[in-house]
Amino acid sequence: MSGMTSGALARLAFWAKGMTAIRDGHMEWPGFSYTEVEWVRMTTLAKPIGGGTYQLFTLVNAAIFIAIAALGIFCVFLPLAALLFPVPAETSALKFSLLLAACALLIIGIGLPISLRLSTALVAPKSLHAALVAVPGDQALAAKVSWQINRITLVLCGLLVPGILLFIAYDIEAGPIITALKWLAIALMAVSVAIGGWQRRKQS
Repeated sequence: MSGMTSGALARLAFWAKGMTAIRDGHMEWPGFSYTEVEWVRMTTLAKPIGGGTYQLFTLVNAAIFIAIAALGIFCVFLPLAALLFPVPAETSALKFSLLLAACALLIIGIGLPISLRLSTALVAPKSLHAALVAVPGDQALAAKVSWQINRITLVLCGLLVPGILLFIAYDIEAGPIITALKWLAIALMAVSVAIGGWQRRKQS
């Protein structure tokens, strides 16, 4: 027995579906490598999941994560920015970037596991749970996937601070993801400045 719950095995199966699709497309996802034995197991786990079910899973997961991220921005990042930087005009880019990176780490580190759990619970049909049978090694594979996600999150958030400073300072264009992060940082700074100004007017 692997000791995995039905829900955890279904989450692993959805992850396996995505990773095997990437591999079948002759692509690689840096930071996510597996042994041949693990690939064989992931292929087996992915088989019961149809294309439509997986697409629905990705859409639901994205929607839930975006909602969690928005909640984190408005309930964590902006209040902290207003508290720590009462005068936005005097806030250094480094301090702002550090706060943004810390909040991103918190949002992704907590939000992604929650979105994966909820989307699996909402999308995975009973037939999928019935088709999946845990085997020894599944728990270790799930732990490896979890570590890989946490590791890449730490790396990305660690690179976020110097990346934001460089991309904003030199107006570097580096693809849609980096561009989105750059403009997100600028937008959050603008919102922070607006909230700070509104609070000062309210107090005066």
